[in-house]
Amino acid sequence: MIVELEKLTIPALMERSFRLHGNLLSIGYVGDVPITYQQLQLKVRDVAAKLQARNIKKGDKVAILGENCPNWVISYLAVTYLGAVAVPILPGFPDTDTRHIIRNSESVALIVAQKLRGKIEGLENSPLHTLFLMEDFALEDLSKQHISILEKTVKLFKKEEKQTPAAGKEVAAPAAHDLAAIIYTSGTTGLSKGVMLTHGNIVADVVNSIERFPIDSNDRFLSILPLSHTFEATGGMLCPLAVGVTIFYLKGMPTPQKLLSAMEAIHPTGLLTVPLVIDKIFRKRILPQIQSKKITNKLYRVPLFRRQLHKIAGKKLIRSFGGKLRFLMFGGAGLNQDVETFLRDAKISYSTGYGMTETSPIMTINPFGKVKMGSCGKPIPGIELKIHEPNQETGIGEIIVHGPIVMQGYFKNPEATHATFLDGGWLKTGDLGYFDEEGYLFIKGRSKNVIIGPSGENIYPEIIEQQLLHSNYLQEVVVYEDKGRLIAKAYLDFDILDQEFEISKMDGAEVEKLIQELLEQVRQETNQQLPSFSHISKIINYPEPFEKTPTNKVKRYLYVPDVQ
Repeated sequence: MIVELEKLTIPALMERSFRLHGNLLSIGYVGDVPITYQQLQLKVRDVAAKLQARNIKKGDKVAILGENCPNWVISYLAVTYLGAVAVPILPGFPDTDTRHIIRNSESVALIVAQKLRGKIEGLENSPLHTLFLMEDFALEDLSKQHISILEKTVKLFKKEEKQTPAAGKEVAAPAAHDLAAIIYTSGTTGLSKGVMLTHGNIVADVVNSIERFPIDSNDRFLSILPLSHTFEATGGMLCPLAVGVTIFYLKGMPTPQKLLSAMEAIHPTGLLTVPLVIDKIFRKRILPQIQSKKITNKLYRVPLFRRQLHKIAGKKLIRSFGGKLRFLMFGGAGLNQDVETFLRDAKISYSTGYGMTETSPIMTINPFGKVKMGSCGKPIPGIELKIHEPNQETGIGEIIVHGPIVMQGYFKNPEATHATFLDGGWLKTGDLGYFDEEGYLFIKGRSKNVIIGPSGENIYPEIIEQQLLHSNYLQEVVVYEDKGRLIAKAYLDFDILDQEFEISKMDGAEVEKLIQELLEQVRQETNQQLPSFSHISKIINYPEPFEKTPTNKVKRYLYVPDVQ
């Protein structure tokens, strides 16, 4: 679909949608009737007017802290309508990081869910003077408070609310070059930087991505990824809203049972998610059912029968997802080969993509119907992607990008900004990859994670980790080098072990012996699939899940020696 705009701004994008789709349903909770696009327009203008009444103006920073809900969407749109700058904060950030982001971003206002207000307990030395509760946009004035926010009853300034300008009051429209959002990354290196994205950055990404994204006003989305992460904000919020899609949100945490109930209720046609979700479904529900019977377990090793078993399982999966699902869209990480094989065998329409916060975030989309396994697709229109200083033999090098989706830099961090750009405005992604002859991009890993083999070979730990995760016994794994040897730390799936070996009935010594035997079996089987210079010397049983960022990426620096 082609979306034409005179101005690349979020208000211009949404006003087009309000005009074309006014009577269609826009956003709402699962179980409720969503509001129409026309009603959404009025609510956005009303909240923008409330912000104006607090003297929030163009360029001011407004933090948004809450779980996915319709009012989160309204908050984001209202802030950007004013030309103010949205500062989304992931609910999963530690309290200290949350307070740091509010201070560092110089936010003057905060729209926060009641249950998360405790995260700003103890906030001092901040220009924050206004707080709105996300549930109903009730107002609290913080400018004269000198005691703990939690020690004071919420005051609703009825007088000021009566003076709120009428909804729909004209405001100075932002320009494409104006800052729209500062998004603090949750990087796996322990550092968090504020990525500055303009209206033009974000809307260019929306408009160009929609050309490769087969959605229209007949679609229904269920939002399960955090809106405060740029993948969901762009791909799961702005892209669908731009073409009249109805988006549903869950009340409370998205537990597996709640997700299935929601899908049965709304029959979603599209779902943006991360590979971890489908990976868990495949390994915990589909594979155990196949392997529970000797005959199906044996037949599964034959490609012809494997495809049939996958097809049967795929039909059941689609039914459990509401029966109307047209496609799955994956981002955030690569799909494991066995999971992607299942999706293909099962005839489930899917696509993968590649992006990063610094590029608003979408850079590539695997063409629907022409997905190439292992690839993250082709560049979206309007940008340039190339490989910087590729290896002459393999073609692998650092991926760099140029175009309107590229960030303006890191907020108040010129050193990091300078280090991220090459001459001519090319952004260094830090990812290694190559293009095949048809223009599909393949990711090999992070440049900082590359291990140099004994004869100078490049070893990509992420590739080894994916291979290891073909084993049902492993849930999570990190590969690193130690004294010239490749070591893997693995967190095991004890549900699978209990189902298959009844380890709950064993004593400690028996369990330990079994685990060591299984890890050695996995090591040998994995090494058979790897070149000799990538062979794993040892797999260590790690006793607990790895600590992750709020977007479910393992914090490698906590587990890999000498990672800076």
